[in-house]
Amino acid sequence: MKKSFILLLALGLASLSFGRVGPVSQYGELKAGKDSNGQGRIFGSCAAYSNTPVQVKGMSLYWSLLDNALEFWTADAISKMISDMKIQIIRAAMATGGEDWGGPAKGYASDASKQKNYVNTVVQAAIDQDIYVIIDWHSHEANNQTESAKGFFSEMAQKWGKYDNVIFEIFNEPTKQSWGEVKNYANQVIQAIRQYSDNLIVVGNPSWSATPNSAINAEVTGSNIAYTFHYYACSHSTNNEGKNVTAALNAGLPVFVTEWGTGNSDGTGDGSSCQSANQQWQTFMDNNKLSWANWSASKISEGTAAFTGGANRYSLSYSTSGNMVKGFLSSNPTSYTACGQTPSSSSSRGGYSSSSRRGNKYDDNTAIAAGTNVSMSVSVSGKILHVSGVESASVDVFDLQGRAIVKNSVISGSLSLEGLNPGSYVFRVKSGTLEKVLRLQVR
Repeated sequence: MKKSFILLLALGLASLSFGRVGPVSQYGELKAGKDSNGQGRIFGSCAAYSNTPVQVKGMSLYWSLLDNALEFWTADAISKMISDMKIQIIRAAMATGGEDWGGPAKGYASDASKQKNYVNTVVQAAIDQDIYVIIDWHSHEANNQTESAKGFFSEMAQKWGKYDNVIFEIFNEPTKQSWGEVKNYANQVIQAIRQYSDNLIVVGNPSWSATPNSAINAEVTGSNIAYTFHYYACSHSTNNEGKNVTAALNAGLPVFVTEWGTGNSDGTGDGSSCQSANQQWQTFMDNNKLSWANWSASKISEGTAAFTGGANRYSLSYSTSGNMVKGFLSSNPTSYTACGQTPSSSSSRGGYSSSSRRGNKYDDNTAIAAGTNVSMSVSVSGKILHVSGVESASVDVFDLQGRAIVKNSVISGSLSLEGLNPGSYVFRVKSGTLEKVLRLQVR
């Protein structure tokens, strides 16, 4: 039964701050789909990117087991990577089994609480910084961990699945498993996630996720799903493994490069011996609008580690590989425009004018879930924000210059706007699959 309520949360002036506008505010939730040529691509949910492929680039954290990796599983390190490297996405590669490498942590099967804490720290940092984050079940045998993975992703989807930032990677690298085995596992985990979230899911494939074409005419069940591709530039080539990606894209399957390295697949080499191959892969990914995360944001004793032993969460020093990757990331934007903001050069005034959104879900104050009678309505009376039709929602508030005043406030009561000066604001309200962006007057 629908329940109407007034969102209630006291927001004093002290709690209002100008949050960072990053790639998530610009692109919105990432959506798997096809372009006008029928090729698999990933788009944004914001109107300006609903038909324009989106490519985001960033770093993958190393296995969540050792000090030289866990140093960077922190809010300070992620903030530093944003400012120094311009990352748009961070990948939390969580150890899933009973791994014990003699460090401060064991894998999820041995210490689920600690591993979830690591992941939650990274996800919260990504949300705070308005970048994307991949929650990665970093396993080579996830098909033997199905019940554990279902429980983990169900919990993560319930906790974080309402945020546009979050992407779920459910099987890092199958090795010798058949596609049928991977697909059977994936369908079960996808079902667990879809109880709580419609966010992008990325599915691994046989041969260390080098064969996304395995899923052609045998896709997993569901929507908003992409297929993983991993490569190491000194071990793989665009003329060989790259053909698997091209085949998948041409078949309409979106592909996401959740892990790649500058050197060899065993972690050796720093890319200096195969600079030409690295550049070829970058050109290939740019031409195909493939989003990517580089392995790894760590100071592990591997050639593909981005940082040297002197690096820490507050100060980054770069290896040969890290300097190369930093160069590839330098083309990322230095600033972003919040979804729907009108450029200052436009004669139109008002960043989120509903008149520019004719024919889409922002035409009025009601969001309706496709194929259902479930709806959510949003309004402001005086200095109280009202939402009806849902149990809870997350709320973002922007001024008309696109600056975030309130970010990701999860509301289950009522939201007082007493801290806001009278004027027009843009509200983005999301509950499950329902999302509403609209401009409202606060009096």
